[in-house]
Amino acid sequence: MNKSTDLLRYLRTWAHAAALLTICGPALAIDYSLSGFGTVQYTIGDNQEKYLRHVNEDGTLKVNSILGGQLDVQLNDEFSATVQYVVSPKQRRDEGVELDNRWAFLKFKPNDNWHFKLGRQRLNLYMDSENLDVGHTYVPANLSPEIYYDAGVLAADGFSANYNFEDSAGRYWGVQAITGNQKIVQRLAGFNQDFPLNDFEIAGLVLSLEGDDYRLHLSHHGTEIDRGISQINGIPLIDGRIDATARLTNLGAEYRWDLYTLRGEISQTEIASSASGVLFPGTPRLAVSNPKFEEHGANLLLTRRVFNQHAVYGSYGRFISEFDDQYSLAIGGKYNLSPSDSIKLELQHVVEKSNRQQLSDNRIPNTTFNFLSVSYNWVWE
Repeated sequence: MNKSTDLLRYLRTWAHAAALLTICGPALAIDYSLSGFGTVQYTIGDNQEKYLRHVNEDGTLKVNSILGGQLDVQLNDEFSATVQYVVSPKQRRDEGVELDNRWAFLKFKPNDNWHFKLGRQRLNLYMDSENLDVGHTYVPANLSPEIYYDAGVLAADGFSANYNFEDSAGRYWGVQAITGNQKIVQRLAGFNQDFPLNDFEIAGLVLSLEGDDYRLHLSHHGTEIDRGISQINGIPLIDGRIDATARLTNLGAEYRWDLYTLRGEISQTEIASSASGVLFPGTPRLAVSNPKFEEHGANLLLTRRVFNQHAVYGSYGRFISEFDDQYSLAIGGKYNLSPSDSIKLELQHVVEKSNRQQLSDNRIPNTTFNFLSVSYNWVWE
């Protein structure tokens, strides 16, 4: 384990301790606030094979269902700490649930424009990345699988510098630079052990702009991994190593009219890898280099406001790479029971022209999935 990982783990532990001291020692006069969120979603499909890791004709409560709690501690005018835990389906298995730490960072805000975070935080890869777990804060019941479902949990252990300002025209600009480590689960269909967990070094830059009736979001992140492996294509190795790099780029835009909102996101991932190792003692080192390939995802979402506080929507998504190919159509609605809770209903139609192991157990090309989702979503403070 390197020194930066040790430091991040120490600081994350310190953030936990600061939060606990706030609860146990109110005499310290440190301000704190508790908040929470949750989604309970039932989804049923028309296919024997699973899609979105859990959905088949038997129905499931695991898609998007989550319970989360967050503690924010204001240590003084400039320093604060945030800790967030969730109970959700396991990331490294398709069975069971887990308690997972999603946020644990210290924040330094010397003025209204700058703030710095150190510890576990959310990668700002997509539009609204920070609230992807909070279903009540957006309209669709299921965010587009063509965009959102390949990156896994977006938690990263690292350091970010953030600069925000308002220009003379009243537009809000944001710039973020981040570096750290991110763990991404590699799902394997029919695998009855913990899925492999890849630990990436990541660095990126995010630009955002918001006006009265529009938003723009551009992010670019680079990742690298270098770790030991025990096989190449099923062949056992001695002293096996893999070296892989990826570049993740996402462009999002949203425009709002009185009744309609049109939102689109386009993502691209470039991946290259090489592996090497010895077949058995005394043999030359074997090296395998895979050519670089790209993955492309896109989503278009049109939302119409109904009676000011409710919404209906239609969505189209497309994902294509050298190995995976699919598109989806969805229609649905969101009914706000109050400012803090809502009910969602969605019908989604997916065609897998070739399979996506990260999401699906299907192995037959041109397979159709249809499923119905109903969810209850809430937030509290």
